[in-house]
Order: sequence, then C-alpha cells, then structure tokens
Amino acid sequence: MDKKIFLSGFSRGKNWRKEIQTVASKMKKELDGKSCDLAVFFISEAYADFDPKTFAQLLNEELLCRVSIGCNSSGVIANESEIEMEPAMSVLAMHLPEVKIDPFYVSGEDANSFSNGNELIHFLDIYPTDRPRFICFADPASCDISKFLVNFNEAYKGLPVIGGLASASMMGVANWLCLNGTIYDNGAVGLALVGNIEFETIVSQGCRPVGESFVITKAEDNVLFELAGKPALEVTREILEKLSSKDKALSESSLFVGLVMNENQASFKRGDFLIRNIMGFDPDSGALMIGASLKVGHTMQFQLRDAETSEEDLKTLLQKSEKSHGSSPEAAILISCCGRGKNLYGKPDHDVRMIQSARGPLPLAGFFANGEIGPIGNKNYVHGYTSSLVILR
Repeated sequence: MDKKIFLSGFSRGKNWRKEIQTVASKMKKELDGKSCDLAVFFISEAYADFDPKTFAQLLNEELLCRVSIGCNSSGVIANESEIEMEPAMSVLAMHLPEVKIDPFYVSGEDANSFSNGNELIHFLDIYPTDRPRFICFADPASCDISKFLVNFNEAYKGLPVIGGLASASMMGVANWLCLNGTIYDNGAVGLALVGNIEFETIVSQGCRPVGESFVITKAEDNVLFELAGKPALEVTREILEKLSSKDKALSESSLFVGLVMNENQASFKRGDFLIRNIMGFDPDSGALMIGASLKVGHTMQFQLRDAETSEEDLKTLLQKSEKSHGSSPEAAILISCCGRGKNLYGKPDHDVRMIQSARGPLPLAGFFANGEIGPIGNKNYVHGYTSSLVILR
C-alpha cells in the first residue's frame, strides 16, 4: 500500500539559492522516487538579495511539486527551532496518495467582496460535502481576513482552516504570497485537502480569566457600552481593583476580553473563550472598543496573558490532544504570533520544543505570523498572540 510521506527541510545558511537546492535535493532523495504532492514553505526575509520567484522555481525544479504554497515572514519554525529576524527557510514536503489538492488564489478585492458563503463556494468551486480541510495564507494589508473567515465559516460549517498572515512587513520588506511558483502581493492563497488526510488542530490563546463573567447588555458593532447594566469602563475598573498587585501590573500591558463560545455551559474556565483585544476606551461614555463584533446577551470575561499562562495553556491542550487522538501523528504545521517566541518567553524555541516533547518527533514547518488562523469551537478565526497548530496524519 502506498503510504503518506512527510519530510521537513530547514536551513539557516545565508546563500539562499544554494541552501534551497541542498534542502530540496535531500528531500527528493528521501522521497525515493515518490511524488512530492505538496510542499509548504516559509522564508524569513532577512536575506539581502532574496527573490521569491527564483526561490519557488528552484524548489519546484528539484522536487517537481504538484502543488507548492508559502509566504514570507519575520521568522520561521522548523523541527525544534524558532528563528526570528534572521535568514532562514523551512519546508514541509508531502507525498499524499488518495488526497485531492485544490489550490486557490483570492485577490484582496475579491476576498473583501463576498457577501455570503454561497458566493465563496461558487468562486472556489470547492464543495462542503467533500469535507475539505483548508490551509490559507494571506496579506494583512490587502485582505480583510476576519470578513473572509465569516464567509468561510458559513460556506464550510465546522471544517478547519489553518494558516496565518505574512509578516515580512515587520522587517521593512513587502509581504508576498506564493502558489505554484506565482508570486502575489495581495489577497490570500490557499488549498483544500480532500480524501485520506486528517487535521488535528490546537489553538493556544494563552490567557486566563480574571474576576467574574458578565452579560453584555448594551453594544453596537465593536463598541461595548454596558456589562450587566453598568458602564463597561466602570466594570473594568472594579475588576482591576480586585486584582493582586502582580496582576494589576500585568493588566497594564496584557489585558484582554474573552467572549464565551458556548453559552449553554453552567460555568466558564480557561479555553472556553475567544480572546480579543481591547482597542481603546471613551471616558465620557464609559465604553470600550473591542476587536470583535459584539452581541447583546452574550457573556464575556476579562483575561490576562503572560509567559507562565501561555506555557500552561499550550501544555494542557497538548496533553488533552494526545488523550483524544492517540500517539500517531505524522507531521505538523505551526503558525505562531510574532509576539510569542523570545518576546514572550525570553528564550528561543519554547513552543516548538514543547510540541515536539509532547507529540513528536514530528517533521514540522511553520512561521511567525502577523495574525494566526485557526478554529475555536466549530468556527475559524484570526487570532493574535496565539500558537495555531495542525497535526497531520
């Protein structure tokens, strides 16, 4: 029986032309005559003379990829290494018998124009009855990824999308996306996998709830006016006053809100929330501006994030995942926020080594993103400060 093959390639060499040829040649040898059906790659744009079109051409010439997809970033992740703001490349090559791969490109204009899920299905010509799993990378400047995912969730109910937003702009370099050797400077590239492939998704938001939960009693779009009948800013101040001195200090830079995902629960704990940023406040009206569309009657709770909580959250999710899915993963793709890594933990390789320790050893590729795409509950969202992981089998 023809079995799936997953191979990871990684290089920190500064001569990117030489390094991609070396990486791809090694993968080709390891494939031992099997086809490379899909290659997913990420480039840290710290090279002085990097040309994405030539890179994609060299990769495809060596591996003869049926489908290749990738983007640039401020850092890449490979196997047990996280490389930030330095030259590096990461590739995951796959031989996928009995898997249909449907690649797609959506321009920024088109991605922002869909008004419902049916329009998206018609555009992609990919049908939910086939139970597709999606990988998607986008340019944050030109693509309203939140709106795009709203239509995605309507079109492909309960089906996972994993991916992230290109982040090379953080290094002063223009973002680009690549699909089958073609370079795009806007929109989104993606693919649907149908058939003999499983996605096990883990999205670690790394927050813990503080205080009590409140029902939203007055809100308009992303403006939160009242919680439990009181001005939102007043409630916020009351919650902060009750925090320990350590948490008060943390709240100055790491205070968020959590929107409850399942209102039918009797109580709420860490992991039951979709975490969103507090964008600002209005002292006159007592309103808060939240990075999400809000609905009256929904429940929310304030949240804090720090390195200890983030580590504990990821560890808990990995343990829960192993109990639910067993110990037969074959490869992984990890999309981590630029705000994690050394910025959060004060040391490199934290998340990827934890993942490898819990579920590995795995061929793994990934990158540091300007927004991470992954499911919470049965819907896909774009996140911040998150590790979005898919384990493939």
